[in-house]
Amino acid sequence: MIPKGSYLIIQNVQPQVDGGRFAVKRELGDLVKVSAEAFREGHGILRVDLLWRNESSRRWNRVPMAHTNPGLDLWEASFDPKEIGRHEFKIEAYTDHFASWLHDTKRKYEAGETLESDAVEGIQLMQDAEKRAPKKEAERIGTWITEITELTSPREQAAVMFSEKIEQTVCAHPLRKGVETGTSAAYPIYIDRVKARFASWYEVFPRSTGNNPNQSATWKDVEAFLPYVADLGFDVLYFPPIHPIGKSFKKGRNNSLEATETDPGCPYAIGNENGGHFDVCERLGPMADFEHMIQKAAESGIEIAIDFAINCSYDHPYLKEHPDWFYRRPDGTIKYAENPPKKYEDIYPLNFDCADRDALWNEMKRYFLFWAKKGVRIFRVDNPHTKPVLFWEWVIREVQKKHPDVLFLAEAFTRPRMMEELGKIGFTQSYTYFTWRTGKEELTEYFTYLTQKNITETMRGNIFPTTPDIHPKHLHHAAPSIFKIRLALATTLSSIYGMYSGYEFCENEPFPGKEELNFSEKYEFKVRDWKQDGIRDFVRNLNRIRHANPALQETSNLTFCECENDQIIAYIKSACNGQNTILIAVNLDPSQKQSTTLNIPFKKCGISINKTYTVHDLLSDKHYSWTGSKSYIELTPENPVHIFRVESSG
Repeated sequence: MIPKGSYLIIQNVQPQVDGGRFAVKRELGDLVKVSAEAFREGHGILRVDLLWRNESSRRWNRVPMAHTNPGLDLWEASFDPKEIGRHEFKIEAYTDHFASWLHDTKRKYEAGETLESDAVEGIQLMQDAEKRAPKKEAERIGTWITEITELTSPREQAAVMFSEKIEQTVCAHPLRKGVETGTSAAYPIYIDRVKARFASWYEVFPRSTGNNPNQSATWKDVEAFLPYVADLGFDVLYFPPIHPIGKSFKKGRNNSLEATETDPGCPYAIGNENGGHFDVCERLGPMADFEHMIQKAAESGIEIAIDFAINCSYDHPYLKEHPDWFYRRPDGTIKYAENPPKKYEDIYPLNFDCADRDALWNEMKRYFLFWAKKGVRIFRVDNPHTKPVLFWEWVIREVQKKHPDVLFLAEAFTRPRMMEELGKIGFTQSYTYFTWRTGKEELTEYFTYLTQKNITETMRGNIFPTTPDIHPKHLHHAAPSIFKIRLALATTLSSIYGMYSGYEFCENEPFPGKEELNFSEKYEFKVRDWKQDGIRDFVRNLNRIRHANPALQETSNLTFCECENDQIIAYIKSACNGQNTILIAVNLDPSQKQSTTLNIPFKKCGISINKTYTVHDLLSDKHYSWTGSKSYIELTPENPVHIFRVESSG
């Protein structure tokens, strides 16, 4: 059987992930650069167009692609999506028959040939274009054809057809069908709002924003806390679960199995007689107060993120209404959550492969849509790697159909391939292994991995130095210097980071034998003196610097510098075509002064500097005049970070 298809070859279309199986990630305002290799046999002139549209649109936008490297058959073009949501693009290539005719006929004309057949062919191609053109342009082409056919000499006819106005008009209406036209597959791309790429998160338990250690704070207390968060420079305020807390098998202080009546319980054990995932904890106040708080937060430039934990306490309404949604032991009892040797006796996970799977999945979708309607547009998802990837791909797609601006953060401390897959299927951001990466070599290796093109297309790392669950060993009984070091790394290596409340006060007492804080507020009310100093000024300055410098609002623009001292890590970021260049140097030793000579890779970053230039240390507000690409620096435990902005050269 003779094969059907196009004679044209379109290959290596970029950007794409797994052949278009998953959407590439970009943010609003990004110019999406597309490239492809397109060619065909013979010498016919090829034209290649980039077609793109919002997925909900029927009409394709068309952009001609430039033949940027004819020797490698490389074509490039860009488009600028103006809407948040899912888009798609494809490549269309076709033979430009009139341009090909012009190319060949001009050579014959210059050689003095008579051109009888060539002139007839040219007129025929113009007549074909006339049929495809809109009325006014068709009339213009028709007039030209009449004028040309009145000429008796084929060479004269050809010479007229060589005119630029005829070439532009006829070539604007090519034949785009048949074997000499080819179209690639459509490749998906998701356009998020900028906060998907650049944001500063502050995590706090709402019940810990008050001043009474014996009772929960309320949404009104959270409202009063908003100026504190705004003053530090954070634009996302993230809450662990805000729902009613179970009373059966309630955990006591420090995760004790014995709890008193006054112990509040763990917020991750969701549900009691007052409701479940569609309700707020009765101790925090009514839903109306929550909605008012969200409005006040928005007025302060702060967006609220909430935790989606797929956990139920024994008292959750689901256990009575849908007992078949849970895992059961052979004896019929419901199975609580375990991660040996850890046990979570107060938590009952849902079975996403239960017989009533469709109803369960739709209920989870309803959760996101419910809270989105309340004004929540950011969800941090607890342990998504323990639920089917297929579920997440489906539910994220369903939610974003109605609310394309919703962002999802995957809290998945798990195997790298699973973390990557969660990014591919739709999670906007991902937790990372940064918390445990401390040495220069492992930090360099890990962030080199995170900024690889195949990773950055789908996975954005949200860097948290600590979480309520993780207080790493390097912070146990540690001095403020290491808290500064870790925060400086988080805020400058990535464009998205988060800080758990109390970090600004260098809370450092671990639970004996564990990487957790002692007296964790997961199990008790916490009262802090929010006026104490700690490293609040340092936090505020880092956020100020991030907001003022576009180079720190990207992650993939990271390039490491060479230096001989293993206790100093340095890297450079540049944005705005080199107009904003930031050099960061961090002393990884919290107890000793360290010095080194930096070899700054300006050329590798595409940055042009003259012999002498000025740098501005944005933390100390000091200016220095440097020469060349090598510079000597010193960093002390008290001031372990330099953030230099290259301000002038001359």
